Order: sequence, then structure tokens, then C-alpha cells
Amino acid sequence: MIGLNHYRAVSLCLLATLFLVACTRRQQFWASPTVREIEEVKSRTVPSNGSLLRESGPVRDTSSIRASWEIQTGSDNQVYFQWLKNQLGREYHVTSETASAMTLVKQIEGDSYTIAIQGSTAPTGTVVEAQFVAAPD
Repeated sequence: MIGLNHYRAVSLCLLATLFLVACTRRQQFWASPTVREIEEVKSRTVPSNGSLLRESGPVRDTSSIRASWEIQTGSDNQVYFQWLKNQLGREYHVTSETASAMTLVKQIEGDSYTIAIQGSTAPTGTVVEAQFVAAPD
């Protein structure tokens, strides 16, 4: 009798744990690899001296998935762009860069992930707009 109740209690705890893990926003087991990539990139574009101001998407159309977000950072464009290259440089390569804009691209399994970054000076640093587009090559 005690063994059966112990088994039920352990089973219930295990099911509750699985439910909680599956319901957390970060653990999107059901999300597509592209949506998971967007969430990962978004989190890696917000520096410790910054904050996420707004976000939209992801939005899927017939040939692409798009998302955008805006970040406030205490750094200027040059410092932020260098930091971002260090954050994403292992996977994404810079295809264009100016004083206020940068484009990074990652090729994966016939798809192209593009991140367009636009920085503008703000009273307390920089406001950065990021646009992510996933599309077939």
C-alpha cells in the first residue's frame, strides 16, 4: 500500500514538472527551429547595459518569417556594433556595415537568416532597431 502511494506521488510530481517545463516561455518545444533562432538572437542582442523596448513577430508569410525588436543601450553605435559582432560572430557574418547600420547573415540548410541593425543616437546612449528575416536561399 505504501509502495503504491509512493509511486503515485512520484508520478504526479514528474507529470507536474513536465507540465511546468513545457509551459515556460523559454522552453518552446513545439516552436519551429526558426522561431527558436529568433528568440535566441533577440536575447543575444540585448547587452547588460541595455533593455528591450518593444518587439513584434514572428510573422510568417508565404516565403519568409519576420520579427523585429527595439533595444535601448548605454553604448554608442561603434561600441554596440563591436559587442554584437562578438556575440553573434561565430554563427553570423557581417555583410555590410556603416556608422549607423549593420547587416549580419547566417546560412543554414538552404535558408538565409538576416539581421538588419539600425542604431540611432539617444540622450542616454543608442536606440537600436533590429529586424530578423528568415527566407529560403
